[in-house]
Amino acid sequence: MAVVKMPQSSTIAIKLQKGVTTTGSPAYVTRNYTGKSTATDQDLFDVAQALMGLQAYPVADIARVDNAYLVNQ
Repeated sequence: MAVVKMPQSSTIAIKLQKGVTTTGSPAYVTRNYTGKSTATDQDLFDVAQALMGLQAYPVADIARVDNAYLVNQ
């Protein structure tokens, strides 16, 4: 039997540097936004770029997080 991946949802995770810790290391916060699992990487990146303009902190990283069911068929 083959395992089939059934996409459920995608999330755009934007990691922001909100400051520094007392030891001088960067302090980060991640903002998550729901996207469609059928969206292309470019579409999600474009949305992230638009959202970055609304952020008060500098952006450190943009990630796509996909959720899916694995079904044995």
